[in-house]
Amino acid sequence: MPTVEELYTYLNQIAPFESAMSFDNVGVLVGDRQTRSELVLVALDATAAVLREAAQKEISVVITHHPVIFHPLKALETDSSPYLAARYGITVLSAHTNLDVAPGGVNDTLAEAAGVRPEKRFPEDCALVGCLEKSLDCESLARQLCENLQLSGLRYTDPGAVVSRVLVACGAGGSSVSLARKEGADAILTGEIKHHEILYANDHGIAVFDIGHFGSEKLIVPRLIRLLGERFPDTAFLRSETDDDGIFYRDGRSSYGT
Repeated sequence: MPTVEELYTYLNQIAPFESAMSFDNVGVLVGDRQTRSELVLVALDATAAVLREAAQKEISVVITHHPVIFHPLKALETDSSPYLAARYGITVLSAHTNLDVAPGGVNDTLAEAAGVRPEKRFPEDCALVGCLEKSLDCESLARQLCENLQLSGLRYTDPGAVVSRVLVACGAGGSSVSLARKEGADAILTGEIKHHEILYANDHGIAVFDIGHFGSEKLIVPRLIRLLGERFPDTAFLRSETDDDGIFYRDGRSSYGT
């Protein structure tokens, strides 16, 4: 079975850690690079629930997308994820924005599932632009996204135009809406977008599809499990059963109603 250092080396081959954004924190963030485990848990987030799951299953290595330590720590509370990882003796390896922009990474996985063929990539913005396999009206595209991405709901706007060209920016990619306009995109597909960014899109006839941060990135987990399993066949890579953002969706109307 591989050491964490060997897992790091492989991830560095498919998603070089040096390509992470300057604000990011990636790599082995808690624990020992020489740790070995017959079982490895894979999740988007090293939440308290995920770490307790790992401890209950006697798993000593967790691979996540989002960093278990993102901002500098000024305190270490007993219910915090870094504390729990250390307490349970769990080594956490995180690949974040480097995995977002990597070939076959988070953005590519999202685009593929959404039916967008990538044409141009913008790694400095964690974004790509491409065309749908078939042009769709906004309602049809929203329905397709829910089905293909296994979503229970999403937010979207409908400027009344058919969507063909789409900017894809996983996670908190709403700031790329101006890039969408520059690249002639009919829509932006992202996991988070702010109010003023939606208004900007509305002003410029760009449809917005906000599928939630978790929803925009969750499909990378099974892909990572497959890739890691092929590279290290003597180790079992398991998808966390508790990796979830806890958000529920219900049907509704616009803010003003009619």
